[in-house]
Amino acid sequence: MSLRTRTSAAVDKAQLRLALLKSVDENLDLGHGLTIEAYNHLINTTRATLEAHNTLVSNLEESRKTIIQMDKALSEISERMLSGVATVYGRNSIQYSKAGGSNGKRNKKSSSKVAPVVAVLPTQPAQAAIASASTNGNGTTPLLH
Repeated sequence: MSLRTRTSAAVDKAQLRLALLKSVDENLDLGHGLTIEAYNHLINTTRATLEAHNTLVSNLEESRKTIIQMDKALSEISERMLSGVATVYGRNSIQYSKAGGSNGKRNKKSSSKVAPVVAVLPTQPAQAAIASASTNGNGTTPLLH
């Protein structure tokens, strides 16, 4: 989430109010520090602070984009460095593992299931061995006696 530059409705409203107050009296002084000069000074100070804020936001956004670009460049170089180690030493080497590479064969899980091997002893009848070892595809054993 990036910061947004902002405007100030209060500054716009005060600027209009200042022009209207000046039409009453150029040197209006209502007492207790309420003067045209003080009002104009606060409007200008607020405007300058707002401009400084928006400049900082703009610089921060530029910095954020620079960091994103640098992160991408660093990630690409990191991948190229690892690929270089793989090219020189091979993907199954100790050097590749040391550099942060992983052997894909170790990480892959076997997806094929091996059927259990049933030994048929010479003393066991063949049909009984088939009846105890095979299934009909739905998990039940057919009866072959």
